[in-house]
Amino acid sequence: MRFIKLLLIVTTALVLWPNMADAHPITRKVSPADGDVFPTCPDTFYVRFTQKHKLKQFMLFDAKGTPIEVGFQPRTTTNWEHRVQLPCLPAGQYTISYMVKGRDLHEITNKVSFTVK
Repeated sequence: MRFIKLLLIVTTALVLWPNMADAHPITRKVSPADGDVFPTCPDTFYVRFTQKHKLKQFMLFDAKGTPIEVGFQPRTTTNWEHRVQLPCLPAGQYTISYMVKGRDLHEITNKVSFTVK
C-alpha cells in the first residue's frame, strides 16, 4: 500500500512539474536593455518572452523619478512580444518599469535603465 501511494505521488509530481516550470514567462529579449546607452532617443520599447502573456503595466521615468506620459494602454490579448512607442527623449537617464501577467495570472515585474547621450 505504501508503495502504491509513493508511486502515485511520484507520478503526479512528474506529470505536473513540467507544467509548473513552464507557467511563468521568461524574458528572451528586451530593448532598451538595462544599461544601454543611445546616441539618440530610442523610438520603441520591445520585450519578448518564452511564452504568451499580457503586458499589463508600462511606465517611463526620468532620472528624478518623474513619470513621462507614453499613452500606454494595458494589453487585453496575450502575445509572445510587445512594443510600446516611446516619445523622443532629451539627453538623460531613464527607467522603464513594466509588468506582465502570465497564463497562471502570476504577475512579473521588471525594470530597465538606459541613457540617451
